[in-house]
Amino acid sequence: MKSIRHLKFNLSKYTSILILIGMLIVCSFAEKTFLSVANLTNILRQISIVTIMAFGETILIIGGQLDLSVGTNAAMSGTFACIVFIATGSLALAVLVALVLGCVVGFLNGAIVTKFNAPPFIVTLAMQQVTLGAIFLYTNGQNVYKIGDFRIIGQGTFLGIPIPILIMLFIGLITWFLLSKCKFGRYIFAIGGNEKAANASGVNVKKVKLIAYCISGTLAGLAGVVLMSRLNAGLPASGTGYETDALTATIIGGTSFTGGIGSAWGTLIGSCIIGILNNIMNLLGVQAYLQQILKGALIIIAVVIDIYTKEHKKVVRVVDDVLV
Repeated sequence: MKSIRHLKFNLSKYTSILILIGMLIVCSFAEKTFLSVANLTNILRQISIVTIMAFGETILIIGGQLDLSVGTNAAMSGTFACIVFIATGSLALAVLVALVLGCVVGFLNGAIVTKFNAPPFIVTLAMQQVTLGAIFLYTNGQNVYKIGDFRIIGQGTFLGIPIPILIMLFIGLITWFLLSKCKFGRYIFAIGGNEKAANASGVNVKKVKLIAYCISGTLAGLAGVVLMSRLNAGLPASGTGYETDALTATIIGGTSFTGGIGSAWGTLIGSCIIGILNNIMNLLGVQAYLQQILKGALIIIAVVIDIYTKEHKKVVRVVDDVLV
C-alpha cells in the first residue's frame, strides 16, 4: 500500500511532462503543420518573453512570494532601453539600463515587503501602477520608433537559432543552477516550506527574499529588452497581461502557489504547454475571447490540483505514521 502511494506521488512529479507529450500528439493530428520545425521554432520564440519572466516568478513563488509588476516593469525597462539606444547607439548600454531599472523595481518591491512585512500581492500590484505611470509620464504616452539595430536581440539568430530562444534557455540554466546547486536555492525552498523554521535555523529570510525580488526584477528588465526588440519599437503599454501569463506558466509547470515546491525546467514545460495551447487554437481559428477563458480555467485547475495534492500528501503521511 505504501509503495503504491509513493508511486502515485512520483508520477505526479511528471504530470506536466505527460500533459506536454499528450498535447504534442493530439495537436499533431489536429493540424498537419503543427510539428513542422518552423512552427515549433515559432512557439519557442513566442514563449521566450513570458518564460524569462516566469523563471523569476518561479524563484519568488517557491519562496512564498509573488510579483505582479513584472509585465509593466518589462515595458518600462524595455522602453527606456530603446530610448537609451537611440540616444547613444550602444546596445550594451541600453541592455544594461534595462537590467538595472528592472533590478531597482525588484529591489523596491522586496524592500517594502521585507521591511514592513507587507503583503506581496498589494505591494507589487501598486508597483504595477507606479512603473506603468512612470514610463507613460516620461514618454507622454507616445511609442518609441526607429530603434534600428536594437531589434537584433528579438529578431536575430545565432547559428540558425533565434536569439530569444537562446536567451530563454540560458536564463533557464542559470535559474536551475541557483535553485539546485546554490545555498540561495536551498534557502528559498526552506523559506517557502516553513518560513519560521528557516528563520530559526539561521537563514537570513529578509535578505534572501530581497535577492529573489531583485532577480525577478532583473529578469523582467531582460524580458522587456527582448519584447521591444521583437516589436521593433518601444511600446509603454505592451507589458500589460504578461504577469498573468508568467504566473500561469509557473503554476502549470508544477510550482506550488503555497511555496516550497517548484523547478526551473517545470516552468519551461508549463510555458511550452501554454505556448502550444495558444498556437493550436490560433491554427484552428479559436476566438481570442475563448482563448482567454481557457487560459483562466487552466490557472484554476492547476491551483486546485496543487492544493488537493498537498492535502492528500498530508493525509497519507498521517496514515503512514500510524501504520508504522
